Amino acid sequence: MDFKQAIIDNAWGGISMDYGLLHLQLATPTAVLIILFIMIVMLNKLFFQPVLRTLDNRKEVIDKSQKRVIQVNEELESLKQDFQQKLDTVRTEVLQIGNVGHEKGIATRQDMITAERDELHNEHEKNISALQSEIESAKIYFAKLNQELSASISKQLLS
Repeated sequence: MDFKQAIIDNAWGGISMDYGLLHLQLATPTAVLIILFIMIVMLNKLFFQPVLRTLDNRKEVIDKSQKRVIQVNEELESLKQDFQQKLDTVRTEVLQIGNVGHEKGIATRQDMITAERDELHNEHEKNISALQSEIESAKIYFAKLNQELSASISKQLLS
C-alpha cells in the first residue's frame, strides 16, 4: 500500500470515497465546516458587529441632527414672525410719530404765519397812521402856503 492509500484508509471516521484524483473523506468537509463556522463567528464579532454598531450610531446621529434641524427651522420661523410683527409695530409707530411731527410742524407754521400776518397788519396800521399824519401835516403846510401865496398874490395885485 502506498502512503496516499494509507492516509485515505486511515482517515478519521474511516469513511472515504475515491474518485480518482478526487479523494473525499468525512474529516475534510467536517473540518472545513468547523473552520467556516469559526470564521463566521470571528468575523461577526470582529468586523460585522462593529460596522453595524457604527452604522446604527451614525443613523442615530443623523436622525438627531435632522430633528434638531427641524426644531431650529421652527424656531427660525417663529423668530421671523416675531421680528416681522415687531417691525410692523415699529413702522406704525414711526409713521404715527412722523404724522404727529408733521402736524406739529404745520401748526407751528400756521402760528408763525399768523404772528407774521398780525405783525405786518400792525406795521401797516402804523404806516397808515404815519401817512395820515403826514398827509394832515402836508395839508396844513399847503394851507399855509396857499394862504401865503394868496396874501402874496393879493399884495402884488393890489400894489
